[in-house]
Amino acid sequence: MSEAVVNKVEGSSASCSHCGAVLSGGHFCGTCDRIQRVTPQTDLFSFIGLPRKLVLDEAELEKTFYALSRRFHPDYFMSASDAERQASMERSSMLNDAYRTLRDRVARAQYLLSLEGYKEAEKKAPPDLLEEVFELNMQIEELKAAKKMADEDEIAEAVAALETVRTGLRAKLAEIDERLFVQFEEWDLVLENNNNAPGEKMIVLDRMSELLSHRSYIRNLVRDITEVL
Repeated sequence: MSEAVVNKVEGSSASCSHCGAVLSGGHFCGTCDRIQRVTPQTDLFSFIGLPRKLVLDEAELEKTFYALSRRFHPDYFMSASDAERQASMERSSMLNDAYRTLRDRVARAQYLLSLEGYKEAEKKAPPDLLEEVFELNMQIEELKAAKKMADEDEIAEAVAALETVRTGLRAKLAEIDERLFVQFEEWDLVLENNNNAPGEKMIVLDRMSELLSHRSYIRNLVRDITEVL
């Protein structure tokens, strides 16, 4: 793995605890090549050497993950100092968190929102589903009642109705995901244009937050249907 991959992270003016050299940012000291402890301000994007963009090359992300996994593996630090062993474990753990979060597009968006100061939005039904949600709850209760009565005909009818609703909700999830991923491109465009206007960023972040809220709500509905079926 090249030094560019190893050190393209975590800008810092701290000093190496081993040789005292000023650190230019990176997993290893550029002077003595000793592994460094993770700093509190490090986020998962910078840790993996990426800007806070949402459209990622997932194949490159995987390649970087495996390359850094080998460099951080605790087995390479068995005879090192306690500080270096601790650093290798910290970085291995954070690397796993970074890969797990950033390779999942939805988790990636949720993490970005948290970095930008957004708390997890309250799960809300999309406006066009409000009436359907009321009817869905009625159908779920009807199926539960039919099961208690052991009425096979009513059970079959209720199951068929709920399966139809679940199919529709899954289609709605796919639609929301498509709209969400469009916002990924919008966010990256704002960054590429070096647009630091808070208003421009907030517009995109607000849209993503709302879409994620709707997505979570619908996923819960799908889960509820699956459980009752």
